[in-house]
Amino acid sequence: MTKRLTISIEDDVYDVLEKWADEEVRTLANLAAAIVTIEARKRAATPSEDTK
Repeated sequence: MTKRLTISIEDDVYDVLEKWADEEVRTLANLAAAIVTIEARKRAATPSEDTK
């Protein structure tokens, strides 16, 4: 199941993401979802300090 979330970001960050999304010919929402997914999966695959 897909979950939906809403975030607020500063204007300068939005501008960077918007340019990045345009360069990749994708929507900003799709880019943000991809970034979050990649980073979350990296974190899940890396043992935290608590489990070492």
